[in-house]
Amino acid sequence: MKLGNPELRSKLASEYVLGTLKGAARRRFEDYLQRDAALRSDVAQWEAHLNPLTERLLPVTPHARVWKKIESRIDGSSAATNADKKSGGLWESLAFWRAFGLGACGLAAALVAAVFLAKPADQSPMLTAVLAEDNNVARVFIEQPKSGMLMVKMVKPWKTMNGMALQLWVVPKEGAPRSLGVINDTGETKLVLVGMDEKLSGGLVFAVSKEPPGGSPTGQPTGSVMCKGAIAHMPSKQPQPPI
Repeated sequence: MKLGNPELRSKLASEYVLGTLKGAARRRFEDYLQRDAALRSDVAQWEAHLNPLTERLLPVTPHARVWKKIESRIDGSSAATNADKKSGGLWESLAFWRAFGLGACGLAAALVAAVFLAKPADQSPMLTAVLAEDNNVARVFIEQPKSGMLMVKMVKPWKTMNGMALQLWVVPKEGAPRSLGVINDTGETKLVLVGMDEKLSGGLVFAVSKEPPGGSPTGQPTGSVMCKGAIAHMPSKQPQPPI
């Protein structure tokens, strides 16, 4: 790990504060901290920058079933999870998605989003999400700047899509995933839909699936889950007229 690059130092310091720097990389970074006063200063600046932003997040109380699922996994008897796997995988496992949306990953996603959202309060989005793979590699950043619109930024594109499409879904508390449209596999996508706010209502998680060109032919996900992320709702701003 070479820390001569100021941009790299700042990036690693932010990941350390967020908790996304893990394993051997985190241990090496902590070794550097012990003997690098300037690096400790970088960490302190990120702590001062990020910690106040968490006060703008709305609290979410996990449902009782989340704790039951955690307890069952600790006991090594997650019968509900096994049943979900037999019934058709993650897309059909609503219990998985609801637990995911209400669990600790919601706060983690919101904290990562804070890196992108160092803006004045009057410019804050209505909601944010960072969508990551199972290995915690962030792929997509989403924010809702105003009613009726979503801005989707591809943070780390996949190397090749082989002609396939990426489709964005919102997974609600009840019912099936709702399509929000096909997104670009690079750069940014601006999604403006009639009834966008109704589609987002009750949503816990955003997810991206790999679909045939043009999107799912069935109106429901048919491909694999490429990345997913809990939705962090920001405190209400002054109301804006819908698009």
